[in-house]
Amino acid sequence: MQTAFDFKQAADLQSIRNRLSVQFGKIPDGERLDPVSQFVCSFLGSRTYDQTSWDAFAGLVTRYQSWDAIADAPVDEIEALIRGVNYAERKASELKRALRDIRACYGRISFDFLVGLDIEQALFLLKQIHGVGPKIAAAILNFSTLRGRAFVVDTHVLRVLRRFGFVGANASTEAAYDAVMAAADDFDADGLRELHWYLKSLGQKICSHARALCASCPLSDICPQRAEKITALRASLAEPGLEKISTRIPLGHNGADLSLKGGLERGALHEIFATIGHEAAATGFTTGLAARVAPRKHLFWIRQDFSALEFGELSATGFLEFGIDPGRMLLLCVPDAAGALRAANDALSCAALGTVVIEIPGKPKILDLVASRRLTLASAQKTVTAFLLRFGAQPDASTAETRWLVRAAASPTQDENWGHPVFEAGLVRNRHGRTGQWVMEWSCDDGLFKEADSGAVVSAPCDRPAATAREAVAI
Repeated sequence: MQTAFDFKQAADLQSIRNRLSVQFGKIPDGERLDPVSQFVCSFLGSRTYDQTSWDAFAGLVTRYQSWDAIADAPVDEIEALIRGVNYAERKASELKRALRDIRACYGRISFDFLVGLDIEQALFLLKQIHGVGPKIAAAILNFSTLRGRAFVVDTHVLRVLRRFGFVGANASTEAAYDAVMAAADDFDADGLRELHWYLKSLGQKICSHARALCASCPLSDICPQRAEKITALRASLAEPGLEKISTRIPLGHNGADLSLKGGLERGALHEIFATIGHEAAATGFTTGLAARVAPRKHLFWIRQDFSALEFGELSATGFLEFGIDPGRMLLLCVPDAAGALRAANDALSCAALGTVVIEIPGKPKILDLVASRRLTLASAQKTVTAFLLRFGAQPDASTAETRWLVRAAASPTQDENWGHPVFEAGLVRNRHGRTGQWVMEWSCDDGLFKEADSGAVVSAPCDRPAATAREAVAI
């Protein structure tokens, strides 16, 4: 259990709640759901906007007359009803299995067995149910008619607690729960519910993982992260040569940054190739690179008209998860590769942009060494970074600074938050350094890549030729 805090008023949760209540007003109690309804609603709400998950929940209970009917319904039928939520296909299967597990263990789909148990016993039993982690278990106990004294830690609350130093930077949901409960002896169940919604509101509206609006935060005077930012800014202003901007941006992953000699080159062309069937992973990896290189500038994404049908639509929610404000993203659809290259060269001449992603599937003849050189020169002229995202193609001669081969890897976190995006990324070309291969996890809250243990993936030797590395991550 973590009970040590890094800033003076961290343990004064009452003060924090009172200050946030001035910012966000009184939290309405509203009508509470029965425990099973709360379970289903919370299950659907993971990584999904509240209104969207509520609409999906309403669709389910309208279509089916009992929980048993949902447990026995076809998965594709459930998926159709909850299509608006994130990870609908997986949630449909997991929800059906969870309801069947409850029925198998307790004879019927009900949480009556929780009545009379202490909180720790109830949490333990709930977490034995398939798909129920610490967040959903606490929500069942606290938000429902049970009114249990438990604290709900979702992704927004966890981000705020980490940034404020209430828990460590890599603390788990369970560690955050333990820390809050240890400091909240004077909170009853309703007080813990209020504290959750205040911290969640802070995380959604002010301390989001796209960016932290410290100037608008009612707790900024006790936030150590803001103090660190101010100290770093003062130090940078005191240094000579402030006008010189670093051309390399660290990704956060030690092995990759070492090979890249400090980070990814800004104002250069970089290629990302997707393993067949892993186009979504390559898209996510490219988004992470763009978020690292220019998080405050606009991202210009160019793709062909048919790409949405072949490889899926780009999701505003997905970009937000990678720390890119959808309001700062510009999407252009063009009829062919020639149009994509023309648009890319024009876009790279605009210094207001931070990054340009050119998504080109297949192997069009127009994408040759000359076209690659034009992109490289245009990118360097205004220091706008270009990412050439390739699907269903083999690497060929180019002037790119780096070339990556990307496929999806399993997330190490198996709870109701589904874990962070994890990639098997092979750096098979590096004009100014070594190559390598790593399992890289994107940390949504920190906005960087970090090391992940997602299976036995051996790093490629530093002197390994690109052709051999391609065999290891075959396209």
